[in-house]
Amino acid sequence: MFKLLLAALAATLALAAPAFAGQCPGPSAAVAAEILAAVNAERAREGRAPLARDSRLDAAAQGHACDMATKGFFDHRGSSGSSVGNRVRAAGLRSCTTAENIAYGWRETGRVMAEWMQSSGHRANILRGSVNAIGIGYVPASGGAGPWWVQVFANPC
Repeated sequence: MFKLLLAALAATLALAAPAFAGQCPGPSAAVAAEILAAVNAERAREGRAPLARDSRLDAAAQGHACDMATKGFFDHRGSSGSSVGNRVRAAGLRSCTTAENIAYGWRETGRVMAEWMQSSGHRANILRGSVNAIGIGYVPASGGAGPWWVQVFANPC
């Protein structure tokens, strides 16, 4: 009976686990370019300098997107309790300013950017004058869940 219960539980968890569990491809070049262009267009409208992509910030953003996708949660805190600052340092970047935007469920880059720009906190991160670099993370929708989006902003120092 116990083995049957364990088998049923394992089958239920397997159905709930995203199909990409353990594998999280990063954003396609097109998706990353769309997000970067949209962020920099919003910054230009407000007289802010454009942001440059940073591979270390990309790693921090993608790692968090993958963590949320594979473990089925949505939060600024990582599954280990990490903060965006912890993740940026773990990726090898010393930053004087760090901020993060996350989103879940929006299928198109234009829509996720519109939602971020309608939120005062997310908008402030996108337009923050004290940052000059961005990392982009994205895990596509799978099995009825997602997609997961992450932007990490920083000012390396």
